[in-house]
Amino acid sequence: MRGLCFLLAAFCMLVFSTTRPVEASDDAGIASDSNWTFTYLKATQGNRESVKQFVEKNWFVMDEVAVERGLFKSYRLIENITESGSRGESEWDFIVAVEYFEDQSYADIQQEFEEIRSEHQTVLIDGKTLRDLGSIVRSERVLIH
Repeated sequence: MRGLCFLLAAFCMLVFSTTRPVEASDDAGIASDSNWTFTYLKATQGNRESVKQFVEKNWFVMDEVAVERGLFKSYRLIENITESGSRGESEWDFIVAVEYFEDQSYADIQQEFEEIRSEHQTVLIDGKTLRDLGSIVRSERVLIH
């Protein structure tokens, strides 16, 4: 049960997309400082593509609604393409990145996002949830300059 609570809390922090562009500032065409949350995901053996599909069909569907409602700016999917070799397997396969306004975080939009979540019906991938396909490795807040 504790693991499910962690997964749900981390899922709530996520909300991102593969195709949303990062907005450029008006001054000199340089991207402005952005407050992002990065959530790192690791697929279990043979489930990498399924994790990606789960994120796209669930998290990003909700994230798109959140962007339309002005809860945060954008979302992205970042894929680790490092080849495993002498260093062994990579720690993570994907980062779900969510860009928040100014100094906001998920805590600032949680109530509104939970409303979006309650309206979303989870799409299973091959009959599996994210918990069956992989796990959340960690979550971090970062600035992109």
